[in-house]
Amino acid sequence: MNIIEKKVNVTLCEDPIPYAYEEVPQLEAEDFNKRIESAWNMPQTEGLDFLVIYGDREHFSNIHYFCGYDIRWEESLMIIGRNQKPILFVGNEGLGYSKALRSDVDIKMYQTFSLVGQPNDERSLPLKELLQSCGIVSGCKIGLIGWKMFRKDLFSLNHLITDVPHYIVQTLANITGIENIQNATDILIDCEYGLKHHVTAKEIVQFDAAGTKVSRGVYHFLKNVHPGITKPEAAELIGFDGEPLTMHPSISFGDKNVSKGPEDTQYTRKLEYGMAISAGYGLRGCLVHRSGMYIRSKEDLPEDKKHFVDELVKPYFACVVKWYEMMKIGTCCGDIYQMVEDTLGMEKFHIGLNPGHLSHTDEWTNSPIAKDSKVKLRSGMALQCDFTVGFQSPSMTTHIEDGLVIADEALRLEIQRIAPTCYQRIIKRQQFIREVLGVDLPEEALPLSDLSCVCFPYMADVNTVFAKC
Repeated sequence: MNIIEKKVNVTLCEDPIPYAYEEVPQLEAEDFNKRIESAWNMPQTEGLDFLVIYGDREHFSNIHYFCGYDIRWEESLMIIGRNQKPILFVGNEGLGYSKALRSDVDIKMYQTFSLVGQPNDERSLPLKELLQSCGIVSGCKIGLIGWKMFRKDLFSLNHLITDVPHYIVQTLANITGIENIQNATDILIDCEYGLKHHVTAKEIVQFDAAGTKVSRGVYHFLKNVHPGITKPEAAELIGFDGEPLTMHPSISFGDKNVSKGPEDTQYTRKLEYGMAISAGYGLRGCLVHRSGMYIRSKEDLPEDKKHFVDELVKPYFACVVKWYEMMKIGTCCGDIYQMVEDTLGMEKFHIGLNPGHLSHTDEWTNSPIAKDSKVKLRSGMALQCDFTVGFQSPSMTTHIEDGLVIADEALRLEIQRIAPTCYQRIIKRQQFIREVLGVDLPEEALPLSDLSCVCFPYMADVNTVFAKC
């Protein structure tokens, strides 16, 4: 594959299609009810009487998926009984937040979920009594949903392996018996049948709104940083507006902070040509990130890094091109992994994680892009093109990350029907990737970011990109 430098106007960002916030749909009670119905119709839930879902601030997504409750400082527990109205346990502050729910759930206070030192008074009931009041009794079969699935061969536990807090697990076990509880997180995040990996048109429109906003912020940052700017000054350029995050805004200058993660506050560190630089963040549904060297040309590179563009960035971009070109319905995810291994070499380019993964309102749900994976891409999968490459001596790294969705013709038509502006943005991105970048992007691959597949070899020059020739 021949990779060339190309002078372009990134029209997606310079002449963007405006937001149409009125097109971004809200999920209503009928949407949440449909999700619950879909869960009970899965063969994986056959024989279960209840789904019990735990959540906290970091692990909000699974409860949020079933009822829209956005957990803040507290923990929460959702009880979904077969053919019963769902029940949500919240702490003191959750009582207020829960009033905004559009879903049809009963709310019960469990003050122990509140922050330490807050009222835990006569309104508090023991957890066991609360669970029993939901209909959980001895012998009930429980599907317990936390955050992770686990390899059983790595544990010596006889029954349940879960990340749900011990006191909740033990209380449930005291009622129904530990042998009647199973980890059911797979019904949401299994790569093939997990509910979160069959996204709807409404979800795609929401994810596009996230990707659009973040990508434009990252582009504005890259276009306007300059030598001498400090990190606090640069942070103002990225345009974060307070929406809930899946990854906090990350801005770094210098080798140590870009390649290994921020290790200091960097308040006084100033950007200079020849420095490593990274910027990005994630909103629910899409994360956008860029890292590389803040240079105008190869002349700005230190002598020991003169090979950065030709030996690191160029082969990496060639691999990213192949990754996008494989985003077809029916592509085996193991073949995507093997392509990255054959094109770059996981060890040679220090790719420590999967070369891409599935996502939802939580940034990383699971990844089928693994060695020998048999999972195939299908309509309704939301993915992140996400694999960082680097060399260690000297330390160099580069990364371009964006989200996309695989959508068949029926799903694409539904997006166009409910959000024509969103669909127009997606089509414009596809055209840019094909016509300007030369990438053979499949029709079913819907980019969620205005920077999808855009690689700036010189991070101080947003008018020079790599393209396939």
